[in-house]
Amino acid sequence: MKNEYAPENNLVILFLLLVFTAGLYYFWWLARTSRMFNDNPVSNVLLVVLTFGVWSLYINLKYMQKAEELNGRGFGWYMVFFLVISPLVIQHNINERFFPGR
Repeated sequence: MKNEYAPENNLVILFLLLVFTAGLYYFWWLARTSRMFNDNPVSNVLLVVLTFGVWSLYINLKYMQKAEELNGRGFGWYMVFFLVISPLVIQHNINERFFPGR
């Protein structure tokens, strides 16, 4: 995991950007997060577009698992229920890991 690509995001602002841009900000967020998890951001964004969002379910689940492991927590089966808000969960874990106490 590359620390230089880990900017802190305010979760309220992230949620508002996702809502008010009708999800378009998700692509920017996914590209930044992909770089941080050592994935290719271009291929992830293209796969989300070409599969009409099905790839986002897989990649968000994968990144939720990695983000939980970053903080020393296990990934339970119940995390599947949080797929709807997975960018917020992932970003919260990133903020918690790289910016403790904020």
